[in-house]
Amino acid sequence: MAATYLLADKKTEDLETTVFNSEEGDAVVVFTDRKHAQTYIRDAGWEDSIAIAELNAIQFIEWLIHCHNDGVKLMATNPRRKEQESGLRIDTLNIQAQLEHAGNHIFRTANPEF
Repeated sequence: MAATYLLADKKTEDLETTVFNSEEGDAVVVFTDRKHAQTYIRDAGWEDSIAIAELNAIQFIEWLIHCHNDGVKLMATNPRRKEQESGLRIDTLNIQAQLEHAGNHIFRTANPEF
């Protein structure tokens, strides 16, 4: 089963993730590989304050809905801290568009006329 990895605040029991500001809107970071998340934390110097949270598919969708409801517009996928600090553009996905895509996929799969 696929997992998604997030950067989470070590000081809270609830899942609290860092939200970054960008010209296009607030963004959260998402990693598809634990090693990428570990590298990001190390490069940012956040070893003492940030942990890696592992989410299964359902937890990830629930978290995305929570982010969307809180007004977060984007998720940065597998960002590299050094590139981010040097000003390079980070790849992002629109959270609302991804949630709509997931809902449409379920509808198409469940619709017997499709």
